[in-house]
Amino acid sequence: IALPNQDHSWTVTLFMTFSKFRLLDTHENLLNFFEKYFPDSVPLIGEKKLCGDFFKAAPRPLVSVKCNPYHVGNKVLIIGDAAHAMVPFYGQGMNAGFEDCTLLNKLMDDHKENLEKVLVDFTNKRNKDAHAIC
Repeated sequence: IALPNQDHSWTVTLFMTFSKFRLLDTHENLLNFFEKYFPDSVPLIGEKKLCGDFFKAAPRPLVSVKCNPYHVGNKVLIIGDAAHAMVPFYGQGMNAGFEDCTLLNKLMDDHKENLEKVLVDFTNKRNKDAHAIC
């Protein structure tokens, strides 16, 4: 993906397995890869900048957070990204947080604000859905 920056430059992110990244170990291999899969990008970025930027930083893993339970006793509950962070390009992080709030509000009503019941029920009801998307 390519995301614009405020200075009118671009931040380009390449997503693929680490085994494929390891094959791009030389300038020649990198340029051949980009010429094959992203031929229009090479003239736009420039070979020198592409190679310089690519080899400046090592690939990093994408991380998702999956917790269970979401509560500790009847005192603490984590919701939103603290409970189930996901990679940003899913576009669902904020939606999942809103779902957490909606469910928590409903359970507070259903259990007449009895936190012990609310928190256990929240974990039991929310965990499967949250893990499915992460």
